[in-house]
Amino acid sequence: MSPLFIAALLLVAWEAAVRRGPFGGLRFKLPRVPARFVMPAAIVLLVAFAAQLGLLDYQASHDGWRPAWFSAAPYHLNADVLGVGPAHRLISFAALFLSLLQTIALIALIAGASEAPPKSIARRLPFFTAAGLALLALASPAVSSSDVFGYVGLGMMGSEAYVRHAGFFHGEYARLFDAFPVRPTIYGPLWVGINALVVMLGSTFAAKVLALRIFGVVLIAAMFVLARALGAGRATQWAIALNPMLWFQFVTNAHNDAMAIVVMLGAVLAVARRRPWIAVALIAAAGLIKFPFLIIGMIVFVRGSTRSAAIAYGAAAVALCIALSAAFGGHPYLDALLATARHGSSFWRPEISIAKAIVAVVALGATAAMLLSGRISGFSGWLYTGLAPVLFPWYLAWMVVYCAAIGAGVLETLLALPVLATLADGVFALDDISLLIALAVSVFVVLAARRRRSGLLLPA
Repeated sequence: MSPLFIAALLLVAWEAAVRRGPFGGLRFKLPRVPARFVMPAAIVLLVAFAAQLGLLDYQASHDGWRPAWFSAAPYHLNADVLGVGPAHRLISFAALFLSLLQTIALIALIAGASEAPPKSIARRLPFFTAAGLALLALASPAVSSSDVFGYVGLGMMGSEAYVRHAGFFHGEYARLFDAFPVRPTIYGPLWVGINALVVMLGSTFAAKVLALRIFGVVLIAAMFVLARALGAGRATQWAIALNPMLWFQFVTNAHNDAMAIVVMLGAVLAVARRRPWIAVALIAAAGLIKFPFLIIGMIVFVRGSTRSAAIAYGAAAVALCIALSAAFGGHPYLDALLATARHGSSFWRPEISIAKAIVAVVALGATAAMLLSGRISGFSGWLYTGLAPVLFPWYLAWMVVYCAAIGAGVLETLLALPVLATLADGVFALDDISLLIALAVSVFVVLAARRRRSGLLLPA
């Protein structure tokens, strides 16, 4: 289990003890940055993101041994590596440095642009920077996950994505998928249909991947629009549009979580505008994309609804999702979900199984407590990724939906994503750094508890 889960568990305990609202009253305040630093910050952000993509491409061919089927892939793949090379540790630290540099540049750019006059170049520069990030993400010759290749195969299968096929692919697709078999998908029938439509737009393997990447650009733009509709501040809107983690994971790697995140943000907006039954339909739709979003969806109704109404709406979303999943996915979909859960858990040591069970129980318990009591928890949102068989870095973006639902911490979460995603990425060797963070959090919690006992509460 990642040490980041340990840090989250400790912070949940501290948050529950101080009883001062989500995140225990902790807030990040943007520094004052003169407008003249906006241009340098934008340049640093773009250069650091380009360097991250370049490092990924270098690692794909210089760090570890890869199976022969990699040569048939249309992009350089930095995943499923058998062993690592002598430069692995150095590459890992370089990736962490670049994520830190991106975070500093992102904060400076957002803070400086916020202070700039409305019609100045500094105020408009974030939009040009976002366009530059989009172009870099689209043009990357490498990916850090094989998921997007699987999306292509599943998209070509269409409605047969829940069934294992032999001899389905031909030509350039057979050269890859004969060595890299496409497993029956664990994703919901709504995603299966939309993914098939997007994949259909490309005429070659590379073009199909590009179509999925372009769709990712559309989804990030939708996140930006929804954040504005929800009344998020300018800093939060720009933290979405300029976030290198979102561009990397949802455009370069084209992970499908972005689709569910957009749908869930729509559900948060529906609740804010007193359209709870629209939110029910949207949460069910998110579950029809990726099942864990049903659990996060329960939080959407905590604000603005009575306890009984929140439980009723949540139950309705679950029932609707299960009914539609059974109608359009049926037993093959259920079998794929169960098989994946068994496959993932079969590699866990007993202590890992126990730790994951603790994380899942705390996350579900926090959900139940919020529904029954209406008391909001902030840090427990980080535990929802523990509901999945394996922690992947792009799952951390689920927290954006959670924070939008509870109405706190969206900006802080967005600013933390580049570094946290790098620490959680299995292609790097950074577990000891994550452990240091967990130790630092434990020291903070102990000191905060001692201050509380002595009557010296931390400032909000």
